[in-house]
Amino acid sequence: MYNEIIVEETKEELIQYPDKQWKHIILHTTLNKTLLGYIPLHWHNALQFIYVITGELDIAITDKTIKIIKGEGIFINSNVVHEIREHLPNTEYLCWNIDLPEATNYIEFSYVSRIVNNATHIPYIHLSSNNANHLELIQIIACAGKIYQQKQSHFKIDITIKYYELLKRLITILNEQNGHNNYYFDNRIKQLIEYIQEHFNSKITLKSLSQIIHMSESETIKLFKHYVNQTPIQYLLTFRLEQSVSMLYNKQSYSITEVAMNCGFSTTSHFIQVFRKKYGITPKQFQKNTHLYNQ
Repeated sequence: MYNEIIVEETKEELIQYPDKQWKHIILHTTLNKTLLGYIPLHWHNALQFIYVITGELDIAITDKTIKIIKGEGIFINSNVVHEIREHLPNTEYLCWNIDLPEATNYIEFSYVSRIVNNATHIPYIHLSSNNANHLELIQIIACAGKIYQQKQSHFKIDITIKYYELLKRLITILNEQNGHNNYYFDNRIKQLIEYIQEHFNSKITLKSLSQIIHMSESETIKLFKHYVNQTPIQYLLTFRLEQSVSMLYNKQSYSITEVAMNCGFSTTSHFIQVFRKKYGITPKQFQKNTHLYNQ
């Protein structure tokens, strides 16, 4: 199965760069072959460029859902909260993640800083094949993806050249942006997401969450739903189920009761009930299927 994208306890995506000294990775992903079938709500320091090879993606950023069709792409700025789902089955895409440079690398740092500092006004750019500048950027991403997959001699130099071409073209596009996609994700909601993801295996109530951000329970629900499209308790349940999937997929065979207790469910029967409602099969059936798949 596809090497999973991991969301760490810091709530940032843990991008697994193969070379710690060269922070580039280009993943060729078929979304419905990932463990969850989608990439949950997350954020990361890295700049992210996506190119859709086949199918269509839906990328949710705050209250907007951007549909990316075959041959199009998207740039997602640093620390922008987003979620990725497929709009059509078997969607394949390239995802180029590039970590932010050190300040000592003056030239690269100065250009990247101009991009990152625009995140509030330009959190993302939907790259359309009908726009000449966008098309050049799309072609650079697609070309870099091929170079990365082939990994011929000196491919890192070739990718780095493409990266600088990418930066130059992206800054040109930023300078020409007429309208802004103003971005704001309330830090209080990030705080709640962080708390839920760190304490999901403990008892969490709406009252305790509202106390963290010093708001009433009704105000907490309203604010959370505005940014996440779920209530805090719905998000908690979703996250617990996502963690249970990871445990059930693990080569170490946990019992269903162990999974339920470790993921914060009060009873095994309740866990089985909500798991079946979401995924259409029982946890035991899912565990059996994944172990057969991995043999």
